[in-house]
This record gives sequence, C-alpha cells and structure tokens, in this order.
Amino acid sequence: MIKGNLNKIVLCATADNLRAGIWYAGKLQGCQTFINNEDGHAVFAGFLRQHLSTPVYLIVDAVEEDYRLESLPHTSGAAKRELITRKLNQFYRGLYYRTAHFISRDKDKRKDDNYLFVALNNDEFIEGWINVIQRADAQLVGIYLLPMLSKLLVKQFKLTAPDILLCEQLSSGLRQTYFYNGRLSMSRLVPNVPDDISKLAYFYLAETEKTRLYLMSKRFISLETRMSLVLVSADGVTQHISQAISQDQGLDCLNINSSDMAKSLGLPLDMLQEMPELLHMQLLANGNLVDNLAPEKLTKGFRFRQLKLIIGIATVAAAVLGVLASAWMLVQGLNNQTAYQQAVQDTVVQEHRYRDVAKSYPATLISANDLQLAVELDRKIAAYPQSPRRMMQVLSAALESSGQGVLDQGSLENVQLDRLRWMLSSDGNVKDDDKSMPLAASQAAGNAPANAGVALAADAAALYEVGFVTAEIAGFGGDYRAALNTVNSYAANIKADARVAAVEILQEPVNVSSFADLQGSTADEQSAQKPPVYFKLKVILKPVDQALPDASGVQQP
Repeated sequence: MIKGNLNKIVLCATADNLRAGIWYAGKLQGCQTFINNEDGHAVFAGFLRQHLSTPVYLIVDAVEEDYRLESLPHTSGAAKRELITRKLNQFYRGLYYRTAHFISRDKDKRKDDNYLFVALNNDEFIEGWINVIQRADAQLVGIYLLPMLSKLLVKQFKLTAPDILLCEQLSSGLRQTYFYNGRLSMSRLVPNVPDDISKLAYFYLAETEKTRLYLMSKRFISLETRMSLVLVSADGVTQHISQAISQDQGLDCLNINSSDMAKSLGLPLDMLQEMPELLHMQLLANGNLVDNLAPEKLTKGFRFRQLKLIIGIATVAAAVLGVLASAWMLVQGLNNQTAYQQAVQDTVVQEHRYRDVAKSYPATLISANDLQLAVELDRKIAAYPQSPRRMMQVLSAALESSGQGVLDQGSLENVQLDRLRWMLSSDGNVKDDDKSMPLAASQAAGNAPANAGVALAADAAALYEVGFVTAEIAGFGGDYRAALNTVNSYAANIKADARVAAVEILQEPVNVSSFADLQGSTADEQSAQKPPVYFKLKVILKPVDQALPDASGVQQP
C-alpha cells in the first residue's frame, strides 16, 4: 500500500501511440511506448498487470479540443454544481470527457465567476486505452489535457507578458497555447510539422497567424493586441526560428531551451529530446494536478481503493493507539498497585503510632482504659432524661476552686471521691443506707449524726437532687486538724455554689467529741505512712428552675 502511494504511472496518449512512464518518489524509473493498435493494447495490458496497485494518470494530447470562456453568477455548494453541469450539457451534450476550469471572479458589482469549459470533441483515439485500463482494474486517477499542464510551464519559466502564445514542439506536432495574464484561454495542435529545418520558420509564422486570426474571431484579442511569441524546445532547434521571426515580422519572440528545466527535474536529456511531452508528464508526477476530464465512474476504482487505504491506515492507527493506551493503563495499574501497597504499609505504621500515642494520651496519670470507661459512662448518663451531671459538675467545681472557698484552711489536692449516690426526691431527709464505709470512718461516726435531717422549703411538687458523697484524703500523714480543715473547706466550696440548697457533713475523718473513747497507741502516731481517712457529705441541689444567678449575673444551668 505504501509502495502504491510512492509509485505513479503517467500516460500520455496521442492519435498514434501511448507513452507510459513509471515514477517512484518523483523520479523517472523508465518509459515505454505502445502503438495504438490491437497488439499495442495487448502489450499495454500486460504492462498494467505488473502494476495493478499503482495509480494511473492519463494525459491527452489531441487535435480535436474545444475551449469556451463563460461567465456564471456567483454561487456555491449544490447550486454551483448544478449550474456548472447545466452549462456543460448546454455546450457539450453527448461528449464524455469534459470539465469546467475556474479562472477568476469579476471585481464589478455582480462579481460573476469566469470559467473555461473544455472538452474532447473526438475521443476515439483513447477508447482502446481506456478499455484496457478498465479490464485490468487499474487505478485510474484522472484524465488531463496537456495544454492545462502547459500553464505550469509559464509559471516555471516566469513569463509575465499579458498576452503569450506558447509554441511547443512535441512528438505529436506543434502545440500553440494562448495565455491571457497567465491563464489558459485556448490551445490548438498542428500535427504535420515539416522535417526540413529551413521551412520551420515559415511554418511557425503561418500557424501563428492562423492562431491569431482565430483568437480575433473569438474576441480573445483585438487587432492592436501585441502578443509575445514563446518557442520551447529541448534541442535548441527553435533558436534560429525565433531570430528569423523577430527580424522579419517584428514580433516579440522568445526562445526557451527546456533542457535546463529537465536537468533540475532529473529527466534524461536524450529521452526529453525524443519525447518532449515527458516534461509535462514529470510535472504531473510531481503532484501538479489540473482539472480532471474523466467522469466519476472511470475513477471509482481508485477512489474505492483510496477509501480502503484510509480505512486500513485508520485501523492500524486505532490498533496502535489501543496498544499504547493499554500499555499506559497497564503502567498506571502497576503504579497504582505499588501506591496501594505503600499506602497499606503506611496505614499499618500509622496504626502502630496511633496505638502508641493513644496509650499515653492525654498526659495524665489516669490510664487509657479508665478514660475510655469515663467517656462511656458519660454517654450513658447523657442518655437519661435527668442525670447526675449537675451534681458531678458541682462537686468538680468545688474541687477546682481550691483556696477560693469561704474557709480557706486546707488544700483540696488530696481529696479523692470514692462514691456518689445520686437521687431525685422531694424529701430533704432521705437517708443513705450505705454499709461499705471503711472501719476507720465508722469508728469516727460519732462526730456527726448520720443522715441528719435538713430543713427545706415545703414544696411537694419540687424535686431536689440529693447526693451522698463518700471521699477520702489520700496521702494522709497523721495531721487530723489539717484533714478536718480540708473537709470543711470542701464543704464550704460546695455550699458557696448557687445551685446548692444545702450541704451536710455526715461523717468526719476523726471523732472530735469529748465523750469519745481514747484508743490507739503512740506507735500509730510515729508510723511513716498513715492509712487514708474517709469522710461523707450530703449535698442537696436546688431544682433547675430555682437556680440562682452566680456572682457574674449569669443563670446557672
């Protein structure tokens, strides 16, 4: 498929024969001539069978050509195609090979489009070659008129005169093509060129006059138009003709040797002298396409194969992109897998670090298990409609206000709450039936009447929060007076809270009654570590709706 795109077969058909050249990447690889008869058609068929995948371009060098200049209203799209087709049918109804070449657009108000309509009046000389191409199923790209390729020579030779008559000596005869401002207007082929060089000057001059009269009849030029005559040849034979015409007739005549151009294009000079039309074939092989005369049904094979080629290339490109995408996704998957494994390892490390931190957080002597138990207990308490939260807040606030109580006689740092019994009651004289009081505390129970009565406001509908607190003084060193001061200070702090209705010391850490029995020994006083002493309080909170504002004036919760 790639080789077929690089290779090109360029044909040039005349009335007598067919030139066939093979180009590879713009370089001529070989050329062959086929006679226009049955034997030549058979040989040409064998030639095509060797190059079925190579695109074929056919140049026609015919005598019977027709050129018509016409202006059409400016349109586009389907309307433009319909208008051009209608005009072609009007000019060349029944002719098979025809086309419309866009020339220019007028600059007046209407801005009409100028077209050159071209057709072959007689196509019998190429029918045999077309039949061979169709039977071989060759890839015919298009059929092109040789004068349209001559327009490229005008550009290559940089001819800028407004009216140019290009005279080319070809193997088929003398081709005269008229260009107006570099645009093709008309061309004619004179097949019978004299072999006698001495008669060539007169022959050129006579044919030029015929062409001039034809152009004047078609109103392409006027009588005063001064044309520039350009003679092109590969062997320089037209040089003396150019000089003779310039001297005798006073015409602007220019001689051009195409051998320099052939060298730049890589054409062998001997082949160009034998077949001057190779210059046009080379221009077409280089990709300089002109308007196509072939109908669509002759080129459908090439277009179908081009479509197959495009589909094949698209398929290969899609497959390559799919492989690349798959490879990219595989790499991404491997990278993600590696990242996932690394994340798992990092998670394990973070979990170990979290456990280590959790064991020592917060910075307190209380263990993590006890903290977790306290949190769970708080959640359970909060779930009840009424809870001992206020009672616990009062007791905690009294401990935190050490040194700020009414009786600032002892430190509360060693006070440790061991038990709290909380209840709701309208009776302030409710008793506590706790039997778990330590022995030392029970021996000192005579210092205060257990569960003594408290006088409260008589309101049967009011519910008071009653709490029985059992606490100890940790790290007791034997100083009972300091212990008593601590208890009294703690009770005073509780009493100072606006939410408290009453505080009562049910048991003190030592019996201070004068009627208490004297027991103990001096060994107990001298021991380095004394056992902890216990005391018991009864705290009654006011109902929530009776709470008084604190010193700052804010209602206590």
